[in-house]
Amino acid sequence: MRARTALPWTLVLIGLVWPALAALSHASPASSTLRVAPNGLSITESFHGAAVTFSADIPTGTGAVMEIKGPTHDDHLLRKGRRGGLWMSVGEVTVLGAPSVYLVLSTPELTSGSDGALYVGYGVLRKQVRFTGAIPKDGVGALFAQFVKLKESESLYGVFPKSLKSVSAAGDMQTVEGRLAFPSNIAPGNYRVDLSVFRNGAVLEKKSADLRIDMAGLPGLLGSLAYRHATLYGLIAVLIALVTGFVMGVLFKGKGAH
Repeated sequence: MRARTALPWTLVLIGLVWPALAALSHASPASSTLRVAPNGLSITESFHGAAVTFSADIPTGTGAVMEIKGPTHDDHLLRKGRRGGLWMSVGEVTVLGAPSVYLVLSTPELTSGSDGALYVGYGVLRKQVRFTGAIPKDGVGALFAQFVKLKESESLYGVFPKSLKSVSAAGDMQTVEGRLAFPSNIAPGNYRVDLSVFRNGAVLEKKSADLRIDMAGLPGLLGSLAYRHATLYGLIAVLIALVTGFVMGVLFKGKGAH
């Protein structure tokens, strides 16, 4: 008898809950996706840099920022300054907490404000980088600007507004895409690609992907020897230096006699 009366109430509850669940499923936006192609690079003896494409599917009406960060390590740099009217080295500066590579791509929707206001860019990077050593009188602000300028000249740092372009749209999603040319002096390691999806200055979603850069061929062999067999690597380096010196001596000995 109780089982018969419970069935109608169960149907009533299903009838009340089902529309709410359906409404929630339609209201929740589709999840964004992030792609890196290729997702790995190999540094060989013939490596002269390579292009990588970054793309993402994001909700229509939103903007996107992609940050590409290399492994963090310490940089030891010589700071230049004027002494007696001449430019010379005035001390060593150690840079702590700076990624080896820092590249930022963004859509047009995110270019109106400063990069610091968008939680990415040099303004945010400045907060995590520290300096020790021969700090100039005008403080770390000028030192950080010089450090960024140095990295930009090496094509390792860069902030590129409007570099993510919308290439297609379907339904409530759009595809944005950007392309970067990595230089030949890129260091091996695990690189991180972070996608942030924005609307009206607020972060809606974050996605991450990996980009692996390895050494292969002769550079990979020498790197492996240096890391795993330091003594053997040292002997080979000395042998190569001796052979090179001998060959150069033979080649230029005859020319010097004339």
